[in-house]
Amino acid sequence: MSTNSDSLEQLTRALEAVPRLKELAWRSPERVVGSREFQKWREGTTAVIADRYGPESAQARSFAGIQYAPTHFYFGASDETYRQVYFRGLDVAATTVQAMIEEMREHQCDQDASSTG
Repeated sequence: MSTNSDSLEQLTRALEAVPRLKELAWRSPERVVGSREFQKWREGTTAVIADRYGPESAQARSFAGIQYAPTHFYFGASDETYRQVYFRGLDVAATTVQAMIEEMREHQCDQDASSTG
């Protein structure tokens, strides 16, 4: 299991990558979810969360359940449809990761205060 500091650093990098992942959607939104960059980000972030909280934790299940593409493909779906679902998924992911970062920082501050007092 990684340390709080390692997890915090890795999740911070994952959060910082979200704007770049959004940029990718302007080129080819229907292919973004399958892109190497997105898959690497999603798998890496999932692994950090599973390592920190456990693979069956509420946090890991919540992150794994985020949708980044329409659940039902239909012929003629517009790029905008894909883009909206992808952006919404990234926004949910960013909010989820941000909450984890804040929780870890609070926990770190609590530990620091108790070790000095």
